Amino acid sequence: MSFPWHDWRWVQVGDFVEAALEPGERVLAPDLMWWRLHRIHRIVRANLSVPPDYDWVLLLHTELRSLPRPFVDGVLATMHPVVANEVMVAFTRRTDLAALSWTAPGVAELVAVARTLAIEPTQPMGAEADRAIGAEPVLVDFSTLSAGELRAAYEHFFGDGGYKYPTRRDVAYHNEIRVALRDTIATWTGRPVLEIACAAGPFVDAGPDDAIVRTDFAVRAVEAARNADRASDTVTHFTYAAADAHALSFADASFDAVAFVDAIEHVLDAGAVLAECSRVLRHGGELLLTFSNRNSMNYVFSRKLGYPEFGTNHQHIAEFTIAEITAMLGAAGLDVVETSGIELRPSLGVPGIDGPLRALVDDDPEVVEMLRVLGRRAGAEYAYLGVVLARKR
Repeated sequence: MSFPWHDWRWVQVGDFVEAALEPGERVLAPDLMWWRLHRIHRIVRANLSVPPDYDWVLLLHTELRSLPRPFVDGVLATMHPVVANEVMVAFTRRTDLAALSWTAPGVAELVAVARTLAIEPTQPMGAEADRAIGAEPVLVDFSTLSAGELRAAYEHFFGDGGYKYPTRRDVAYHNEIRVALRDTIATWTGRPVLEIACAAGPFVDAGPDDAIVRTDFAVRAVEAARNADRASDTVTHFTYAAADAHALSFADASFDAVAFVDAIEHVLDAGAVLAECSRVLRHGGELLLTFSNRNSMNYVFSRKLGYPEFGTNHQHIAEFTIAEITAMLGAAGLDVVETSGIELRPSLGVPGIDGPLRALVDDDPEVVEMLRVLGRRAGAEYAYLGVVLARKR
């Protein structure tokens, strides 16, 4: 979900903390605050030090009983509230910000509940119930990272197990991507193929004569991809290499085809990467590309409701429209041959709508299948993920 812009209480706390936050300050906060603050320590067990080692702690009233009593007592003893309402209270160590009274609305209610807490939590932590992220301790907006920081973040991410696909929707979505890749790979039989951003998953079916080079920015992702291929009985004559897609080490015109799937939103300079794809392609070679669609139905709805732009998740550096992708491809010497769409997501990230519909969209079999079919019909213009096949001039 994106930041709950429809709820003035979240907005109130977000506005205050975002305006007051100084560089380098450590913030412990609910997951949804990363959209406003760009880097947060999540409310997971590993982060609940006593006394709390943070400059800011943001506590939801509804999640207080998921926290151990010693941690909450530590917050109340070493920090003071600076903004509060019936949804959330923000505490800080900063002495330059005016403290609220402990009897102020929002604060008094939280303190009253804190006094009744058991030593051990009586309900699970919301952040740790997120099946996709798990207990990852920090959420950081990857668009704020340098190239070195980004590489380190991905090495850590893949070292910690990489992507998880726990819902029915996840499975359907990634099956659709594999179908698109498999159908295109079938037309590349016997030709040298480069895969950029292999992302630790097994490759699709390939013939014994196919020469596939699988690469990724992160060494650990390449290692995981190799292991996944072995575990899935995928052919073992692939070549694996760590490679920065912005500056590939391959010679000009080395490949007949390039697969750049589920990854363009993760690179620092999409135009530069597409130029590299074109450089290593031979004349008439093909590029299969997917992109997170900035004109997907959910984005259109959110804009028309007046909410700020948002990214699908914290790892996305940029998202694109089909017009932007077509323009970048053209500048790189590639012409669009055909396009298609994967999945319709009418509610994802739309404040006030995403939450109530999330269980249906993620796990209801009829809804998941309906959105899969509608994504194909919506095409690259409005589907959640656009698929493009391009050819080098």
